[in-house]
Amino acid sequence: MTEGRVAEGAEQLDLTPDPRILEVLGEIPYQPWQCLAELVDNSFDEFISDPDRDPADPPAIHMTLPRPNSGPDATVCVGDNGRGMTQSELEKGLRAGYSGRMRFGSLGLFGMGFNIATARLGNRTEVRTTRAGDAHWVVTEIDFREMQRRESFHVPLRREAKGDPALHGTEIVVHDLNPKMLESLKRPSTVSNIRQRMGRVYSYLLRERSPVPEVPDVALAGKGIALYLNGKRLQPWVPCVWSARRSVTRGGMEIKAVQVIDRKLSDAYACAQCGYWQRREDIDRCVECGSDQLELRSRRIHGWLGVQRYLDDAEFGIDFLRYGRKILLDDKSLFTWENFDTGETFLEYPIEPPAGNGRLVGEVHLDHVPVLYQKTDFDRSSREWRDAARYVRGEGPMRSKKAKEQGFGENDSPLGILFRGFQENDPGLRCLIPGDGRHAIHEKAREWGRRFHDGLAEYQSDEKWYKYAADHDQIKNEATTRGGDPGAGQGSGDLSGRTGIGPLPGVGPVQPARLEPALGGETEEQRYARYREHAREILDLAGEVSVAGVGRRHVRAFETTTSLTSAAGHEVPAVSRVIAGMNLEVYVNGDHPVFREYGRDPRDYAIMEVAQVLRAIAHDSAQITAIAADVTSQLPDQRMTDTALRDRASATLRRILGLASPIIERRAGEMWAALPADSKTTAERDAARADATLDWRLATQDGRFAMFLDCRAIAALVGHDPAAFFDGQVFTTAWAGWSDAEARDRQVSQVIRLLETVAEFLADPGRKSRMELALARLSIDMLDQLVNRIDVAA
Repeated sequence: MTEGRVAEGAEQLDLTPDPRILEVLGEIPYQPWQCLAELVDNSFDEFISDPDRDPADPPAIHMTLPRPNSGPDATVCVGDNGRGMTQSELEKGLRAGYSGRMRFGSLGLFGMGFNIATARLGNRTEVRTTRAGDAHWVVTEIDFREMQRRESFHVPLRREAKGDPALHGTEIVVHDLNPKMLESLKRPSTVSNIRQRMGRVYSYLLRERSPVPEVPDVALAGKGIALYLNGKRLQPWVPCVWSARRSVTRGGMEIKAVQVIDRKLSDAYACAQCGYWQRREDIDRCVECGSDQLELRSRRIHGWLGVQRYLDDAEFGIDFLRYGRKILLDDKSLFTWENFDTGETFLEYPIEPPAGNGRLVGEVHLDHVPVLYQKTDFDRSSREWRDAARYVRGEGPMRSKKAKEQGFGENDSPLGILFRGFQENDPGLRCLIPGDGRHAIHEKAREWGRRFHDGLAEYQSDEKWYKYAADHDQIKNEATTRGGDPGAGQGSGDLSGRTGIGPLPGVGPVQPARLEPALGGETEEQRYARYREHAREILDLAGEVSVAGVGRRHVRAFETTTSLTSAAGHEVPAVSRVIAGMNLEVYVNGDHPVFREYGRDPRDYAIMEVAQVLRAIAHDSAQITAIAADVTSQLPDQRMTDTALRDRASATLRRILGLASPIIERRAGEMWAALPADSKTTAERDAARADATLDWRLATQDGRFAMFLDCRAIAALVGHDPAAFFDGQVFTTAWAGWSDAEARDRQVSQVIRLLETVAEFLADPGRKSRMELALARLSIDMLDQLVNRIDVAA
């Protein structure tokens, strides 16, 4: 089909928009992550349309944002290693944003969203593109202010020679950033939000494997495209769901915890100009805009629905995607049934206790359904959306009783079947809900979910959740057989009046934590939640311990800054409680006088607290100090030996280098020049021992030398440019917010002093006294606390 032409000699209207519209575009409320998303969408489109790409040249997109210390000349840059464009392709792509063409068939295409994003970010946008084999870059500059001044959409074009003819890709650089946007992009919190949000929105395009255990379907796996932000690769969000091999039985029907969706729809013509899907086949022009640019396209609804391993009041619902980008996150609209005859709506899920908490999730691809221009929702008034929603959730109510009342049969849609099996939240294997023999342990299951998302290996499979669901049934069945109440018993296991330890299961009368009021009307669960809110985990106290007569118990310890009270209301330096699976959770108030005024180590009191609990569980008459010594020996990080402290110091240095290396690599020449001569020599020697084939001269130019730096070298770089490493970049130490030079110097000196102390300890192989080892341990602890843990996890 060819584009329609205006008859020769006919009068015409010039519909080129007024350039002043560009000023309006910049006022459209796009968040920073949305602006970047509009730019990377074009890169994703390029990679998706190139299925035969050379595996030796993996697709990658790099986003570079201003740093906290950047000046007004900072830029925003998005570049990819795609195939690049010819001049005519570039012109066509950029023109699409002003003509409204090509709304159908892709994510970006330099459409209206591209213009809104660049106008929102700044006033001048440079687009550079080149193909493999070309001798030059094709470069154009879109200067919004200049276009308004000239009242013209014509923009200059130039060519720049490139050194390597094999280079290929496209780069978008936004200059003259809007002041408010610049200040926002410089904040670490904004960068963190962008990283988290885009890791979720593009999770399908970023991941390489199926998010659903036991379903290695290539259609679910994703594209494995690498997306970087300031040199650090974004990690895709992976849902924490039950494996597809888990199932429940309802009415004699086995219902799996994962429902795979793959529905092929009939092919249909779509308008390449306005995106409208035609309802008839016997037409040659779009019924919406009159264009003859119609293309026959396939249509398909595919993805999966599943069951999250934990309940949450916000983190549940279905993600809906278009061309790999998530348009809707945690959408809950299909959980409500609407009677189209009366307009009545009826919430069907979640309504079981705990109120408002759900666990049904999924990812559904709707490439053929039109979206709103901001890509924040699908066009829910469109026939395509209504048909897709009807297929996924069914025509009638999902609740059998309600369906019967309304004259519908059983809802056998993918969501209806999953709902039938997992609408209830009773503990045990019947609903796949972890429990403790008496109650569902929803809070603990949520905590495990957080550890899953943190990447901890033991929480990646659903085995822990399944074990507690199975154990719940076993405990309950055994109690029923005995004719008793699970968890009930006699004894004097309540130590709360002495140490802050609450009642112990199997030792004294047990009451559910949620129902046991403490002083001031605060429940035990609420009290411990308050402790956790003001706490940091003492990571070197995390581990498994055991004593004679007691199985292995997992211990987690936290240092909090809030006052701790026992169940009896007494203020104590440490408290603990037994949680699901008889595991232990210990809190120590680091501001208690025994620590601040008398110099005691909070770790020692945490260990004593653990020892007291284990002795009570085991009904052991051994001295508490003997049990504490046994517990201490089972926590290797507590050894104050030269070897143990070296291991801890080396681990801290690795974390520092993991955060600092991208910063150093971007400014390799400057950073290498700032290093003292002895640090350069030490780094070279360490590199030679680690990799004899490394081209050291090249490593000093591209920044790879960073991974071989020691603590003294890092101290030198911190002194050279504190702004590059403080305020959450590497260290949490605040620097930019201080205006007083003396205050800034004090912040810098503290970090440098700790780095040099640890460096001196690592460099000295001689025998050390107990006091020297204590000083080294304290320095390592202080330095470790200053390293930004959030960015390491990200």
